[in-house]
Amino acid sequence: MTAALDLSYPTILKLFGNHLIAGRVESRALLGWFLENYYRLDETDAQDAICDGPDDKGIDGIYVDENIERIVVFQTKLRQNGAKTLGDGDLKQFSGTLDQLRTRQSIEDLQNSTGNKELQHLIKEADLAGLVEKGYEVRGVFITNANKDASAVAYLSSRPDISVFDGVALNENWVPPGDAAPVHTAMTFRLDGLASIQYMTPDATVYVAPLLASELVAMAGLQSGELFAWNVRQTLGKTKVNKAIAESVKDQPEHKNFVLYHNGLTILTEEAHLGDDSLTINGYTVVNGCQSLTTLFENRTKITDELRLLARVIQLQPGSELAAKITRHSNNQNSISARDLQSNSTMQRRLQAEFNAVFSGLFGYEIKRGEVINATNVITNEEAARYLLAFDLQQPWACHQTYRLFDELHSDIFGRKEVVAARVATLSVLFDAVLETLPELQNKLVASYTLTRFLMLYLLRQALEVDAIGKQFIREPKPIVDKIGFDQLKEIAKKILSDLIVDMNAELEEREQAKNPFDHKRELKSPTAVRALAKQIIPSYEKAIRRGRATAFSAEVEAAASVAATA
Repeated sequence: MTAALDLSYPTILKLFGNHLIAGRVESRALLGWFLENYYRLDETDAQDAICDGPDDKGIDGIYVDENIERIVVFQTKLRQNGAKTLGDGDLKQFSGTLDQLRTRQSIEDLQNSTGNKELQHLIKEADLAGLVEKGYEVRGVFITNANKDASAVAYLSSRPDISVFDGVALNENWVPPGDAAPVHTAMTFRLDGLASIQYMTPDATVYVAPLLASELVAMAGLQSGELFAWNVRQTLGKTKVNKAIAESVKDQPEHKNFVLYHNGLTILTEEAHLGDDSLTINGYTVVNGCQSLTTLFENRTKITDELRLLARVIQLQPGSELAAKITRHSNNQNSISARDLQSNSTMQRRLQAEFNAVFSGLFGYEIKRGEVINATNVITNEEAARYLLAFDLQQPWACHQTYRLFDELHSDIFGRKEVVAARVATLSVLFDAVLETLPELQNKLVASYTLTRFLMLYLLRQALEVDAIGKQFIREPKPIVDKIGFDQLKEIAKKILSDLIVDMNAELEEREQAKNPFDHKRELKSPTAVRALAKQIIPSYEKAIRRGRATAFSAEVEAAASVAATA
């Protein structure tokens, strides 16, 4: 049983982690934490969805789910008084908030009337007016650490377009990071006379049967994600697979063939009993099929009794070593992401082998999710792709587009003779330096934004370009690393980054005073805006070097090499 969350104020603030920063109101931090842990959004998508701030018109966040054609509007209410409950008053006001997004005209009026730039951009970039005209439904999600009272429950009975995550719901749907226990709510599936297969191995009993989708979506732990705690891929967000499944569910005449079109599920269970015409399980977890089940749940109103999925139910202890192997293999067999497809490419296997040969025990290279790497520092190929994209290809604005890294950009990123283990390890050290100096950035909202990290790695590259030794380092970092070592390299990088952040702080402050604040969520995704920012910062850094206020890379390397030679 998962321990209950302490949602009382101010204890709840400890849950928010990096979301609770200077410059961000507490309710905004609550929404960021919720989006990552309950909606399973990645860090960048969660931050991009938030617009909580002055003149937000009651809208704290907006998320467009293209798979189910839904616009989700969020509002948060963080109660400091633990005795207060959520009544119908706040919900009625929230209903008025949702009405602002019902028609094209009301959406355009909202966009034109609000002074909240984040809200304006969300409305414009998602084309909410156009989506509503296409038939996207608008739903509201209200999040609070208080509990609903009777008036709230009564009001919600007439408002199916509003969901509330109150204190009770937040606890019920909470899945802590890491492994969770199997779901211990017995579930019986009727087979309706359809054939099933049972066979045994020395360590497990396996049942294969076509299970009703209407019963599968009723499994406990599905909505919270606890059911998928062992599934290494979770839902994978807005994928082509998700959308294809959703379209199949909506095509009801084809439900009878659904079992022919989809790969099915793998369920591990502690207990299983095959009856005369049913299969009962308890203590279970789904280790493959997360996408299918999640999409089915979102489209559950369209499910008919003809829609079934082929399920492989394996009876064994979910916490056993065999269960872990089944989880890994069942996921690795399905080509559900570009990263998985590329994990066995010659480029990726060569790079991993080179890491093992050159950096055995110090740096390791992970090319498949879940594989065990015995090294002090483990670099995933996804991290490596982003480092190389920002530093080598100088495209920090694209580093959040994970889906492109191992698809259209894979050859450009990795298919170059200079991409060797030493280079990737060096860039990981430079990125560590970025992470350690980012707290010096005064605008904490900008500092906490994911793409800012890659912006700084890009600016570091630009700073090295103005130095003779820096240019040599960019072409071939290994000779310099061999002279001074990784630790000294990181310290030098931190000094340069600190100088760059001084100029960055000045630039952002100047823009703030000029009433043209830095719009980090948009500008950091724009090549033009990023290059323009670099043209402001790098010349300032060069001036600081000439005036002796900053140390050049070449001077720092020479000093470090001298110390290393006499050590």
